[in-house]
Amino acid sequence: METINLVAGVLLILFGLRFLRKGFARVMGGDLIDWLQGFTRTRPRAWIGGVAGGVVMPSSTAAALLSVQMTRRGNVAWENVLAVLLGAQLGTTALIQVLSFDLQAFAGLFVAAGAILFLYVEAPRPRGIGQALLAFGFMLLGMGLLGDAARTLGSDPAVVNLFAALGELPLLFLIGAALLTLLMQSATASIALALALVATGQVDLTMLLLWVLGANIGLVLTVLIAGWGDLQGRRLGLASLLVKGPLVVALAAVLLHLPAELPEILPGTLPQQAAWGHTLFNLVASGAILFAAVLGHVVRSLVPDPVAAEPSAPTSLDPLLLQNPALAINAVLRETLKVFDQLHLLRDRAMHALSEGDAPPVLRREMDERRWHVLEARDELVEFLDAIPDDALDEEDQTLKETLDDLMRELPVIVRTLGPGLYHDVERLVRDHPEAVASAHPLLEEAANRLSQQMNTVARMLMRERPELGRKILARKQENSRWLIGAKRAQAGLPYPAWEVLDGFQELNRRLSGVAYVYSRTEPEVADED
Repeated sequence: METINLVAGVLLILFGLRFLRKGFARVMGGDLIDWLQGFTRTRPRAWIGGVAGGVVMPSSTAAALLSVQMTRRGNVAWENVLAVLLGAQLGTTALIQVLSFDLQAFAGLFVAAGAILFLYVEAPRPRGIGQALLAFGFMLLGMGLLGDAARTLGSDPAVVNLFAALGELPLLFLIGAALLTLLMQSATASIALALALVATGQVDLTMLLLWVLGANIGLVLTVLIAGWGDLQGRRLGLASLLVKGPLVVALAAVLLHLPAELPEILPGTLPQQAAWGHTLFNLVASGAILFAAVLGHVVRSLVPDPVAAEPSAPTSLDPLLLQNPALAINAVLRETLKVFDQLHLLRDRAMHALSEGDAPPVLRREMDERRWHVLEARDELVEFLDAIPDDALDEEDQTLKETLDDLMRELPVIVRTLGPGLYHDVERLVRDHPEAVASAHPLLEEAANRLSQQMNTVARMLMRERPELGRKILARKQENSRWLIGAKRAQAGLPYPAWEVLDGFQELNRRLSGVAYVYSRTEPEVADED
């Protein structure tokens, strides 16, 4: 049972952190990233803004992801974003300072006050305050569960022996804290767990401080992993590692060679001393902004600019939009419409090659690049859609999400057919049957135009211009199928590659209508309109 309580306590803290972040976002209007970017004109202002942001958004991982997102926007120097990140990580230590006090007895008060505001007040800012109070109450309940479980486990001989062994291998304690922080995706939750372990009676201040150092390394690794897919993000993560890595190594070496009594000059009880250690560590790390120019030179030498311009990210989805599921759905829709633009370009480039009677290798490379760009965007969209909670959407947005999910499943086949598949068929037609290109071109152009019309209607359906468009797509699917069958019968002498192009268009016609079917399941029967 104690193990279950330990896990439940950690989950309550993680849930409380997420709920607390959303509560503060509601109080601030949900525009934290724009608010922070207003501070980034100079590094000192960026650091101050980061500290304030870390206090009102007390999630170290959220601060890391937000900083990476700011670098991807491209209009803020990463050195200034580093100042925001270091300031935010210092600001998040305020929550650990509060949790280090024995406030579990007041958890019910926070839950009651927060629930009243959250459940019975409609105004967004008071409701956000209630959500934050409720979240803090959940975190205190989690700390209480952890503390009770730790006190029970502290008398277990196996646990006593485990901590005795860890005392002999202090660096293992640090490494374990780093890995646990990376797994939990929260330095705040990791350190809160360590503070609760004090109740076992087996954890001394040196071990707690080593845990704090390990948690900070885990946070650095989170920044590095989150930003690895982007040049400026890699630089930000590497700079964070260069700042905190040597500092952790130096402080760990000092801790292991200091007299055990010396760290106890920190004020307060054992948990409060650990919290002060966490705050002081991040305060010292913040001094790196004074050497940002030197640090920037080192990082640029390690991660140089590419010879060619680095391609832009597949999408511009902002993780902070997940705090508002309706806005998140609209963001996915916006990026999906960009994908439709790429699909139209694939079709247009192939049909232009057919009209010119030439399919050069450079076109194949271009279509392959567009295909992979679409697939990368699709992967990001799938991950983003999965992160949107279904229970937070109304019925209309839920239907749209299901439709987008289905489109994402169909997208690999669609882009393969319009990309390499269409190029391959056009290439064989103009190479092996040049005499038939002129006669086949009008038919293939008509089929391509019908497909383009269907794709445009799907895009309009997703934008919810008219509720009957989904059923119109289904009706047009039957019309297009009949037309394709008739066209094949009327021109039985078409070369095989031309038949392949028509078969590919017919397959896409079926798949697009399948997406429309998902959207139309909840629609009332309506008459088709032009």
